[in-house]
Amino acid sequence: MSFKYDLLLKGGEIFDPTQNLREILDIAFSHGKVAAISQEIPLEESKETKNVSGKLVTPGLIDIHGHYFEHIVPFSTSADLVCLPNGVTTTMDAGSSGWTHFEGFKEFILAQQQTRIMALVNLSALGMMAPRRSVGETFGPTIGVSGGPQTMLDPNRVGELQDLRYAQVEEAIRCIKDNPKVALGVKIRIDHAISGEANTIPALERARAVADATDSFVMVHVANVPVPLSKVFEYLKPGDIVTHIFHSAENNVLDKKGYVRTEVKEAKDKGILFDIGADRKNFGINLSMSAIEQNVLPSTLSSDITKVRPGSEVIYTLPEVMSLYMALGMSLDQVLTCSTQTSAKAIRQDGSLGTLRVGSVGDATVIEVESGKFEYSDGSGTSITAKERITPRLTIKDGQVWHPN
Repeated sequence: MSFKYDLLLKGGEIFDPTQNLREILDIAFSHGKVAAISQEIPLEESKETKNVSGKLVTPGLIDIHGHYFEHIVPFSTSADLVCLPNGVTTTMDAGSSGWTHFEGFKEFILAQQQTRIMALVNLSALGMMAPRRSVGETFGPTIGVSGGPQTMLDPNRVGELQDLRYAQVEEAIRCIKDNPKVALGVKIRIDHAISGEANTIPALERARAVADATDSFVMVHVANVPVPLSKVFEYLKPGDIVTHIFHSAENNVLDKKGYVRTEVKEAKDKGILFDIGADRKNFGINLSMSAIEQNVLPSTLSSDITKVRPGSEVIYTLPEVMSLYMALGMSLDQVLTCSTQTSAKAIRQDGSLGTLRVGSVGDATVIEVESGKFEYSDGSGTSITAKERITPRLTIKDGQVWHPN
């Protein structure tokens, strides 16, 4: 017997911001694509059917900031362990690999995962280094959120941009051009420990040159940035991404009176994208709440997911980050849009990902919004109790129900 569809999801509430759609409908998939959305699709037309009544069906969630270069870059994790089980069908590795290791990264990591993984090429040929040790050690200057646990700098470790000889522009350009379906842009970390103040502007200049030469974009890590954000914004264009935008260390988005800085609002209005990157040490609950109250919302929500590190008890998945930011003042529709439509646009995959339009890639996430008391915290020890959380119930990848290997 031949079937019209491979998979049918019946009775769910379809949420798709790309179609201004929020309605109880059936959705069917065939040959890895979205094949039909209708009020009533007959059961007999599909090889497999799932009843998703009482649940939300969204485009497959997209996490634009994670680290997956396992066994090479410290604390990197497996995308298939943390993404697909949590409704994330697509993710972007945020600069774990520089050009020197990128072919190996692509062949042995990216191509071996069921999760759809794309990547940014680190401006440093070395990729990401680990200049910090765990919370609570007593040597060196401190960085991080004042008043909370501090991360100590190890003077014997070198960040990947402390020596600009490793910021190799032509090689990074070649790497991105040679891998157009995988390498989406360039990543730099501007940080006291990673670049130092002296190399901040030269690194930004070089990253800008790479992005311009490849018609791609820059993602800039700005937690613990040693210069004012206004200086960073000078080197960014619409579509570039500032990650860890709501960190609470020095040079953050708020002025001394607690107001969002004018230059921050201007950058967002200009089209620079604000990404959360919710590694617990790199975002602040109180600062996030203040910015949201002042109507400065993140463009994208992301996890910056890694393995659990010493001194960091919790690593949040993308649905947990979404739940946290609902507790901080964003609506369900806003966090879903940030994690689907806007994230797809941020990584230049809009039209094929982050949508449930007929003909698009057949990725979907079935979620349930649970009520209860759910606690989340940041690196300073500040916590907040959420009344709702987003819980993934089913992941559809390329038109099939995802099952772990």
